[in-house]
Amino acid sequence: MKYIIFCLLFLLITQSVYSQNVTTDNNKYPPLVTFTSEQDHQNMMDQLGIKSVRPGPSGNENAPDHANYDESIANPCPQLPDILTLKNGKKVTTAEIWWKQRRPEIIEDFEREVYGRRPEKIPQVTWTVKVTDREFVGRIPVIARQLVGHVDNSEYPLIDVDIQMMLVVPTNVKGPVPVLIMFGRPSFPSPAQPTNEDLEKINHSFKELMIKNDPEMKAVFDKYPAYLPITKLPGPNWFAPAPDGNSVPTEQLLAAGWGYATLDPSSIQADNGAGLTRGIIGLVNKGQPRKPDDWGSLRAWAWGAARCL
Repeated sequence: MKYIIFCLLFLLITQSVYSQNVTTDNNKYPPLVTFTSEQDHQNMMDQLGIKSVRPGPSGNENAPDHANYDESIANPCPQLPDILTLKNGKKVTTAEIWWKQRRPEIIEDFEREVYGRRPEKIPQVTWTVKVTDREFVGRIPVIARQLVGHVDNSEYPLIDVDIQMMLVVPTNVKGPVPVLIMFGRPSFPSPAQPTNEDLEKINHSFKELMIKNDPEMKAVFDKYPAYLPITKLPGPNWFAPAPDGNSVPTEQLLAAGWGYATLDPSSIQADNGAGLTRGIIGLVNKGQPRKPDDWGSLRAWAWGAARCL
């Protein structure tokens, strides 16, 4: 009896110490900042020292600040910088000047003013195949793989980033196939359906489950013995016309021997101010708000797409 009591006390003390260690570990990470889109916008204005935003054009054509519909005067930048002139006024006359001087100037402008700067240290992505399914898209046999790219969050475990992607490749071609990456909803194009025998087992189990949950359902199923609660989706139509220019774009790709990958950009980074302390931007910033020249959603999406390659 004393031995049992001693073991219980030991387990309680160990669990208490473990819980304290977990709490201590969490305390070493900066707390997550949660903004609304409006708060994120105001935070950025404060960082830039902007007190108010210039009002947009009025929809009233008689107003002094009415919107312009005349293309001849719709030119806010009448004189664009010469792409082959350095900022110091010197002309680009050789390839070396272009690569070593002018091109870096242009990149700097785009990073500072448009897309933001990519962080020097971005965590690694580890890809795993979640589901593999053999399907038919129209008459084309394919393999569809649902992949998840987990971003290493060991330096800030308060944020999880799991990139969602669907890879679909035709199996009626030999050797490697080119793949087009696109942003969208990564769903299975035409999930494989169970055989009639398997479907009968599924329906039998489903009916038993429903009767167990509600015994009155037995009388309903007895009244309609041939009714199947779960049915199959239509299978491939072998008599359908071959894909042409009017077919779904992804089916045209598969018919041409290409594969495609659909990537969910929101699984990389949300496209709103409220999500900028989450996603890959939030993970790199450890849950803190962006600085004015930090990378934004567009560059984060490009980074995620590059990880798919």
